[in-house]
Amino acid sequence: RTARKTRIHKNKEPVSEPETSVTDADVFECGVENVGDSIPVIAITTKDQSDGVMKFVTEPVAEHVSKSRASWDWGYKVPAVPYYEACSVSVKDEDGSVLIDNADADVNIWNWSDYIGENTVADYEKATGFKANYAVFDSNEMVEARLLSGKSGFDAVMMVSYYVPRLAKAGALQKLDKSKIPNWGNLDPVRMKALATIDPDNEYAFPYTEISVGIGYNRQKIEEIFGKDFKITSWDILFKPENAHKLKQCGIAVLDSPIEVISTVMHYLGKNPSSEKASDYDDALELLTKLASNVSYFHSSRYINDLASGEICMAIGYSGDVLQATQRAKSNNIDVQYVIPDEGSVFWFDCWTMAANADHYDQASAWFNYLLDPEAATKNANEIRYMVPVKAAISGLDQDLKDNPSLNIPAEKMEKMYFLTPTTSKVTKITNRVWNSMKLNSGNDTESEEDEAEGWD
Repeated sequence: RTARKTRIHKNKEPVSEPETSVTDADVFECGVENVGDSIPVIAITTKDQSDGVMKFVTEPVAEHVSKSRASWDWGYKVPAVPYYEACSVSVKDEDGSVLIDNADADVNIWNWSDYIGENTVADYEKATGFKANYAVFDSNEMVEARLLSGKSGFDAVMMVSYYVPRLAKAGALQKLDKSKIPNWGNLDPVRMKALATIDPDNEYAFPYTEISVGIGYNRQKIEEIFGKDFKITSWDILFKPENAHKLKQCGIAVLDSPIEVISTVMHYLGKNPSSEKASDYDDALELLTKLASNVSYFHSSRYINDLASGEICMAIGYSGDVLQATQRAKSNNIDVQYVIPDEGSVFWFDCWTMAANADHYDQASAWFNYLLDPEAATKNANEIRYMVPVKAAISGLDQDLKDNPSLNIPAEKMEKMYFLTPTTSKVTKITNRVWNSMKLNSGNDTESEEDEAEGWD
């Protein structure tokens, strides 16, 4: 079931077996391999300017998982594929049935992992007749770097709101043609107004979800450690060393996202998260270094399944991700809860954008329009467990989500929240130094999705 690898050179035709073909691209190998429990995947090896030869793996084929899921859903530490559309692969089983078919996609979509309804992509294809190449990533910084390179290989790209202004200014995004998105009027005007503060007239992006950073925790294990009916109301549960040390025994995970975590800590300390004064971050560095000594790992998605399975008992995580863990944990009789502490936290939007080099503008616009359909948006919101800023989806939220003040944030708590705005290159350098110093000086050999946190420069 494994096709032979084929070495491809720019401007040269590939020599390969009939079932494997690759379009013209930079020098790389493209083929199919088996990983893990003999799961066939597309494997690409490409040259990267900074890191040398890199191996990317995607497109697992398994009956129990959509082909659109990246292989890290099984715990493999590999990123999404930047040259994905350049690798047009078709793999057949012994009986002639197609195992992998990534050829001739009508639109290329790039999104976070675990961030779309199970059938949303397939439903879009049925509704429009367009074939979608849907891939996932696990790092904002990687996506930004690919967009800035001008060769992302994607059309519709998910991007965090506070990255949008700098990417638009750099020419990495193109304006949205709202006439091609008839469902645009379904977007919630309150959220659109907030986004317009950093993207005037909403020219380059629209909000897909509203996100906050908070605490996800295993209620049973927390009560075992701190006593029955213990309530988490403050960031002190993690930021006070004596508490974090107790939690170390059952496992703590932290997002591997410098700007979001450091901004949360700065907000907790009563300091300006956008300060350009390096000394303002000294207290945050001290707090984070002490916390890191008790952290099991830094990762931006692994904690979802680990909370649900009981592998860890607490995580600094994204609102919807923790609520996904809540759903998955029910089958394990584990009560996973999410809370935004009383001190408040940071929030922002994840937005859909159009890459400047998009080859399929109309098809990507049709994807945006489909996501804004009231029925599709409501179904998607209740499945991914995030606030989707479509009016019908907000009113149609499942009752448990609608009643959750850490997801459907009330006005009084919103006053304590900090809306993340674009940061300067100076702030970026400061936060990266803080993040790297924290990991180096924590005295704990914690796992991370990168050896060092990636910057924005």
